[in-house]
Amino acid sequence: MIKIFLIALVLLFSVPSHSEILFPNDDIWVKVANQDFSKNLLRAENGDPRAQYLIARVFLFGNNEIGVDEDQDKGVYWMRKSADQGAAEAQYAMAMLYRNGVGLEKDAKKWEKYMTLAGEQNFSRAMIELSDAYRDGAAEIGVEPNEKKYVYWLRKEAEAGVPISIRNLAWRYREGLEVEKDIDKAFEWIMKGVQADDGAAQAYAAEFFENGLGTEKDLVKAYMLYDLSTGIGREAKQKLAKKMTDDQIREAIARSWQWQLEHGVVRPSSDGYQYRYPLEESD
Repeated sequence: MIKIFLIALVLLFSVPSHSEILFPNDDIWVKVANQDFSKNLLRAENGDPRAQYLIARVFLFGNNEIGVDEDQDKGVYWMRKSADQGAAEAQYAMAMLYRNGVGLEKDAKKWEKYMTLAGEQNFSRAMIELSDAYRDGAAEIGVEPNEKKYVYWLRKEAEAGVPISIRNLAWRYREGLEVEKDIDKAFEWIMKGVQADDGAAQAYAAEFFENGLGTEKDLVKAYMLYDLSTGIGREAKQKLAKKMTDDQIREAIARSWQWQLEHGVVRPSSDGYQYRYPLEESD
């Protein structure tokens, strides 16, 4: 009994745990091209998931400069080794191999398995792949559109800060599409896009302030946000100006300019340019 227990402990602690994004801030193509293949092959054989991923990429496509011929079987072998240790890039790569039938037969269930593993680690390319597939379907591998799964991954993308996903999620809460209609949540989400300096989100948020949706009606803030969104909200801003006093417009433009100064950005809008002064000088 003691012997069995000790063996179980050895197996438990000998299983590598590298669940992570391997190269979060690096250019993968540069890493693959500039690697020391011989050293990485040794590291791969010793269980290094980064090395396994890098040599897998070389085997999958071959590299004449370093004398490695294309060998899809070896590429799949090493990519699977890396993926099964939790490497997000390798999980994504395995999913794409199953989707495109490269070195493997096309398989929707295995595509979903590996892509989901990568997506749950907030690997952005995987989340986008999943949300696109569930939104539109992927007929080539038999994936049907699935609204609930689409919204799940849309939310994950939004939580990770993807601007278009933030806007889409806000819109769904506003309209009650596959989520319970909630104007307050719609407003909260669109303001995340505003803070990320997404022009389309700023124009959309302006509508909330203009119409008092999820927040108090505030024409000055609405005009300010239309101004920040530049061309996207230009027409709406001009229509809104007809409802405002000159003093309100001056304050809105001053607030827009203050926001730009604080965030280190410049909006190429000529409307009311003469009023672009910091707020402390506007009295």
